[in-house]
This record gives sequence, structure tokens and C-alpha cells, in this order.
Amino acid sequence: MLSGIEVRERVRNGLSTGKLWRLTRDQAKLHGAADGKLPCHVCEQRIPWGQAYALERASAQFVVHLECYVFWLHECGLFESEPRLCAACRRLIPPHAKTATIAGETYHGRCWDRAGASHEASFSRSR
Repeated sequence: MLSGIEVRERVRNGLSTGKLWRLTRDQAKLHGAADGKLPCHVCEQRIPWGQAYALERASAQFVVHLECYVFWLHECGLFESEPRLCAACRRLIPPHAKTATIAGETYHGRCWDRAGASHEASFSRSR
């Protein structure tokens, strides 16, 4: 994966050259068929299984890494000023994601479902 600075630069270049378009809303959906072979429309690197998000435009579908998509949203003015990271998996949390905030730490809903169960189990055992 490219650094945040490199991804941001690719997004800016894509917006100025027309490869990317100005997003007006958060519209990506998790793309269930990602098999690790699809290239990201932003950074052109392969997207690992389960991390591809799809955007539809006209009759075409474009897939992107979640991280690249968040930078794209940010450059279009549609993302929080400071992206949030999940305390469990350390990945970016998109604005539309279900989250849990525990003791000031933010988690993806699915990460808390997994981590919370083990956290509660270890808490129960420690009493």
C-alpha cells in the first residue's frame, strides 16, 4: 500500500486529469467478489480479499481500497477533517460505517463484535 501522502497525490492528480470525478456523496459499497486480483482505481495496486469497495458511474463499476476511497472523499470535502482509525484493526473507518466507542476508543462494529466478545470473556475470567 502506498503512503497517505502518495495516495492523496494520486487522488489530486486523478481529480485534475479527469481519471477521478468529484464525489458529491459517500456512495461506495463493499464489493463482495474481491479475490485479491482486482486493481484499485486510485493507486492501481491489487486489493486484498474483502477490502474492495465499488463505485458505480454510468454503466461502469470502479473498485477501490477503503483507504484510497477515504482519501478521495476527503479531497472532495466529504470526510471528517481527521480520519478515524479503528482501535482493533487500525484501518480507516468510513463515515457510513457502524461503530462502537468504548472508553474513548472507536471500533468498526464488526471489530467490536469480535474484540468485544473476547474482551468480555477475559474480563469475566479476571474477576
